[in-house]
Amino acid sequence: MHTARGWHLIALNVRTNHVHVVLGAESPPEPVLTSLKAWSTRSLREAGLATPTERLWSRHGSTRYLWTASDVEVACEYVTNGQWADLE
Repeated sequence: MHTARGWHLIALNVRTNHVHVVLGAESPPEPVLTSLKAWSTRSLREAGLATPTERLWSRHGSTRYLWTASDVEVACEYVTNGQWADLE
């Protein structure tokens, strides 16, 4: 499990037009989302994968509190395996 800023990466699925992430964090999800977008934008631009003026993200994004181990399990299942349902 990767740790940065005290966050724990639990599940990740990067698609062609969106990203799903399940993180363990002590911070509310909204500032975590803002930080992830900022860090990702910088990284993509530094790698030459996005232009300096290209808009990469929607205005917000879906953020959810996962209060129980069951909530985390369901979210991880969706992020890891639920994304493929649209291909069937």
